[in-house]
Formats: sequence, structure tokens, C-alpha cells
Amino acid sequence: MNLKQLFSHLKRKKTDLMRINWGVRIAVLYISFVIMIIAMVIFSLTRDIPLVNDNYYEEEIKYQQQIDRFKRTKKLSEEVKYQQIEGGLIIRFPKEIDVKNIKGDILLYRPSDEKKDFKLSLNPDDEREQIINITKLDKGFWRIKLNWMMNGVEYYDESQFYLN
Repeated sequence: MNLKQLFSHLKRKKTDLMRINWGVRIAVLYISFVIMIIAMVIFSLTRDIPLVNDNYYEEEIKYQQQIDRFKRTKKLSEEVKYQQIEGGLIIRFPKEIDVKNIKGDILLYRPSDEKKDFKLSLNPDDEREQIINITKLDKGFWRIKLNWMMNGVEYYDESQFYLN
């Protein structure tokens, strides 16, 4: 078999493969599309997408009260300050905070996994600071939410931090 015959043979094989008619091509396209849609539905149904809060309807009703608490916090002489240090997080409260008359809690909130959320009691020292041990927390994004009451008035503050 010479070179000319070889090229002629290859050309015939190529045209035989390209003889799939347009109906078969459309059917293959539709079947591929259906398989892709079914795969996407199965993939989305196997993913667990937790709600941020289990009772978010009730929480929305209370949201205006939360806005009022936040506005009261912003009216303080200074804002609540957060400082990340080696192995800890320092929360510094404004000067007018009376540490003897303050009651509240601190929520460390992990948006990506609600099972890792936890609450602590608010207990600042005489310097109006509270240090939270963060050595056992997973690396990643965290929110910190403070709710406290002082002299019968409620306050709220929120911040976020990233652990490396």
C-alpha cells in the first residue's frame, strides 16, 4: 500500500464517522442535557443547607428590638472594641459601662457550622475587659455577638474575626 492509497483509505474512514445524521445528533444533545440536569438535581438534594436560625420567623419579629439595642450601643461614648491576641480575643467596653451592674452573654457564632456555636456569660473585669480563650476554635470565619443589660437598658453589638 503506497502513501496515496493510505490517505485515500483514511479519508473514507473519516467520512464514514461523520455520517451520523442530524436526528441522532439532536437526540444525543437532548440526552446529554437531561443527564446533566438529573446530575445537578441529585447533587443539590444531597447537600445539607442549614438555616442560619431554626426559628427565623420569630426572630424577625424581634428584629426591631435588636435594632433599638444596636442604636443604643452606638450612642455610647465609645464603641465596643475587639482585639485578637495570641490565643485570645479581648473585648473592651466603653467607659460608662458599670461592670457591677452588667448582665449578658457572648455568642461565638460560626456561620458555616451551627454545631460549633457556643455561648459564654458576660463577665468583664474592673478594667471593663473580657478575654475569651480562642485556642480551641476551628480556623476560619467567626462572628461574635454581645447582648447585655445594664441598669434595665438592653444593648447589643456584633463583630467578626478570622482565625488563621
